[in-house]
Amino acid sequence: MSDYDVIVIGAGPGGYVCAIRAAQLGLKTAIIDKQWLGGVCLNVGCIPSKALLKNAEVAHTLRERGKELGFSFENLTLDYSVAVKRSRQVSDRLVKGVGFLMKKNKIDVYMGTAKVAARDTVSVTAADGKISELKTKNVVFATGASVAVPPGWKIDGEKIVTYLEAILQEKLPKSALVIGAGAIGVEFATVWSSYGVEVTIVEMLPRLVPLEDEEVSAELARAFQKRKIKYLVGHRVESLQAVDGGVEIKVQGDGGEKTIQAEQALVAIGFRPNGRGLGLEELGVKLSERGAVEIDDRMATNVEGIWAIGDVTAKVMLAHVGSAQGIICAENIAGVETIKLNYEMMSRATYCQP
Repeated sequence: MSDYDVIVIGAGPGGYVCAIRAAQLGLKTAIIDKQWLGGVCLNVGCIPSKALLKNAEVAHTLRERGKELGFSFENLTLDYSVAVKRSRQVSDRLVKGVGFLMKKNKIDVYMGTAKVAARDTVSVTAADGKISELKTKNVVFATGASVAVPPGWKIDGEKIVTYLEAILQEKLPKSALVIGAGAIGVEFATVWSSYGVEVTIVEMLPRLVPLEDEEVSAELARAFQKRKIKYLVGHRVESLQAVDGGVEIKVQGDGGEKTIQAEQALVAIGFRPNGRGLGLEELGVKLSERGAVEIDDRMATNVEGIWAIGDVTAKVMLAHVGSAQGIICAENIAGVETIKLNYEMMSRATYCQP
């Protein structure tokens, strides 16, 4: 049995930053994650995708812009698997860095599935089934979010994929359907089309990147047309299924119903907070209908000693917002001077072209 001031559940950009700040402020700290340090962002999200986007930029320049830039060559071959391997190396290096920061700040790391047994007790079940019981004064939930997939859509990891399979696959399809024109959808569309994949984006709302300014959407639409990335906005996907040789979707828009086929479909319609099944409801912590943990400006829940940060709060699902919340949370637990976040003023970017 170990006693802590703070236990952080989830080692993503919110969790590990919170743990470091808590340790810096003299609190005895532990962090738990069931899969990996650095969370989705460092392992299979924002970091490896940026590495792929760099490769894609070079590939696009070589394939499409030689004449404009004054170079030419014969027999250009592009090996996408090398791009993926490079993205894994970038990721691994940063994950090792997070491990080093845990050691440096004397933060105990537990790998396993966490559940809050009582307000001051966290049990961790390791992969081998071994259970550790940890005592703590404060628990910070930084459990992130999972891909939202409508019922009836079957993710098989090959023909129908989420960002997770998409970022790890070393072979590209000849044609792809991207369902959802948010950040993940347009980033993958940029990468894949740069390597010559025929991409069609389907978005239910009336424009690309629908959460951004209309001028941004218009600019991106022009750029995508130039890059021969097709898109259907204001179209709802009625059905999605794997068929021989690929996938088929039926979409409904102003012009009635259309059927579109491709080799692969990427489902990128958003994320759902991972608030349920952690023991929070049993403690009386308030969750929204979507399963987001409700917090105040201090990152505190309605139950004393239980805190939450990052995507699980569904405030703004971005890595740097989670990190900022983590710092403020640790400072509030330690009772030192801190700030309040203005979520409307948090910067954000979508890494497509432009």
